[in-house]
Amino acid sequence: MMSTANPVIPDTESSDRGARWNTSTLSLGALILLLVAATPQLICMPVTNDVSYYDLQARTVMRGGMLYRDMVEPNFPGVVWVHILVRSLAGWSTEVLRVFDLLVFCLTVFCLTRFVSAVRFQVGLLLFLAYYSVSEWCHVQRDLWLLLPAAVALNLRWAQIQRSTQAAVVTRSLFLFGTLEGLVWGAGVWLKPHVVIPALAVWLCSLFNPALRKKVWSDLGGLLTGGLIAGALGVGWLYFTGTWPWFLEMQLDWNREYLTQGNFGNHYYVFLNLAVRFFPYILIHLVAVPMALVLLIRQDPQRPPQVVLRLRLLSALYLAWILQVVLLQHPFDYVHFPPMLLGMTLLVYAFHCTRRARLTRWILTGGFLVAALWFSPVTKPAYLRLWSACLEQGSTGAIRNQLARIPYPDWEDMERVAAFLKSQQAQDREVTCFSNDMIHLYLDLNLEPSTRYVYTHSCLEFYPSRRPLILKTLRNSPQRFVLSNLMAGGLLVSQAKEVGPEGPSAYPPAFPEHLKTTFPWNLPIAFRAGTLVVHRYPGEPIENPPQESSDKH
Repeated sequence: MMSTANPVIPDTESSDRGARWNTSTLSLGALILLLVAATPQLICMPVTNDVSYYDLQARTVMRGGMLYRDMVEPNFPGVVWVHILVRSLAGWSTEVLRVFDLLVFCLTVFCLTRFVSAVRFQVGLLLFLAYYSVSEWCHVQRDLWLLLPAAVALNLRWAQIQRSTQAAVVTRSLFLFGTLEGLVWGAGVWLKPHVVIPALAVWLCSLFNPALRKKVWSDLGGLLTGGLIAGALGVGWLYFTGTWPWFLEMQLDWNREYLTQGNFGNHYYVFLNLAVRFFPYILIHLVAVPMALVLLIRQDPQRPPQVVLRLRLLSALYLAWILQVVLLQHPFDYVHFPPMLLGMTLLVYAFHCTRRARLTRWILTGGFLVAALWFSPVTKPAYLRLWSACLEQGSTGAIRNQLARIPYPDWEDMERVAAFLKSQQAQDREVTCFSNDMIHLYLDLNLEPSTRYVYTHSCLEFYPSRRPLILKTLRNSPQRFVLSNLMAGGLLVSQAKEVGPEGPSAYPPAFPEHLKTTFPWNLPIAFRAGTLVVHRYPGEPIENPPQESSDKH
């Protein structure tokens, strides 16, 4: 008798399991090739000024200083704790942080692909290709690290759902495992509190499971308990180190301005630049967002319930992540990269679990992969030729310039500025890095900043009511040199590097005249290397500098 039962769509690549050259095998081979061919270059890429700023804060704490009091910082301290740990164990080179970042990303990919194990190699290849292809602004950043606790918690949520369906499960077990998941989400909050929105979305989505709904209070109680424990541990550190009142001042007072300020110029231009830098990965959202919405509302009735719930959980995480990025965060590259990774994971798994429109799915996937490879720097001969040089020389200024995806600052010019300051025997607190991308020199020269306003330009822009205080502090500091980047004048790199008739120690011809009367460009030039300028202080009195677009990304 012929069965009338609905066919079951498997959660594995069973149709290809016996083939020697299936997509899983090809993806694994390509992934290994990518890791071998591109990892030395990745490790030698430059890091951004944000990374050096968190390093400076970590160094301050390790030398007996205090977070928030000694350096203005609007964010939660979790990222500084990570830097303290890494620097305490492995030293102060940029290569160390890049190796750590790669390890964190490997763990993140492992957790995400464990959740979608049927396509683990296909997803892994796409995620690693994206990671190796994006600019340095997406690496060694809180938002990318935040994906790790989110991916771990996603797997813990799935295990909790499975646990709730067991007839013999006891309330205490659900509570304890819920506490563990809450600890993971809570740890993520100390990196960036925005993760609360994805955490809430994943938990609410898990209630689609009727067995878990019956035990919701034990589960929720455990989650809240774990989150409170993580919060109490962090608050305890802040309290016993004396940092608590300074942390509260930043969060409750200073951050009210920080969250509403920031001149990023024309928003259309900003997002157009984002789309160019992230092409073709930005296209993921065009398919993933509507698909995620559909998956939350209605799915193929032939899919097994477990596959349906996995797709819903992943959709909820992805959409909630995009929501907090768009509504709550500034338009920086590193903020937009994690949701693209989640979108790719969702699409590959959803395509695998769909048996209709097979040709369309293959065309979309193949076209995207070709575009990703074509636009990726890791497939370019010039990039591949640096493999041996990276192994032999490490992250030198010349190699960083060749590997950098963002053409400023010039790292060889940075070395020239460092050499000049050494020749002038610059000491602690005698150097002010007005432009954010100059703060690497505090670490390179082992110098303490002149004031607590380390991101001087950004502090003046993001905290307008405190501009008089910041400028007064600068005037009263023992600074001898103020460092700026001519790119702050809105010039192209070629314009900022141009040498005019007045010689290499003068401003380039295209530099705006009105800026020459404002701080720090009203100070005499002691040394110039390309776009980087060392001003001698004292010179002209400090006046309010103009509010240009922030150079903090």
